[in-house]
Amino acid sequence: MTKRRPRFRLPMPKESHSPVRTCLGCMRRDTQSAMLRIAIRDGLPVLDERGNIAGRGGYLHPGAECLERFVKSKVRQFKSLRSGIDREQRMRIVQSIRTRLDSEASLE
Repeated sequence: MTKRRPRFRLPMPKESHSPVRTCLGCMRRDTQSAMLRIAIRDGLPVLDERGNIAGRGGYLHPGAECLERFVKSKVRQFKSLRSGIDREQRMRIVQSIRTRLDSEASLE
């Protein structure tokens, strides 16, 4: 029995595809460009400002609500990072995000 080829092809979508990620704070899905990346470097979580640190990464919205939820989260190990982040490390990440956002705001 031979496979039949379709007689016509569906048109390609007009919009370009943009990657969708889940926020580690609010757990809502959003485009990758709307979030900040966190990666694990030398066993410690760091803010990946350029998005080029090798390895697994997690994403956070830069809003205050998501950052607070991330700090208060009771999750022991984040699946996206395959690593646990204790409260102290989370607070350090949130502080570096706030510092970055403040410096960007002062430049404008």
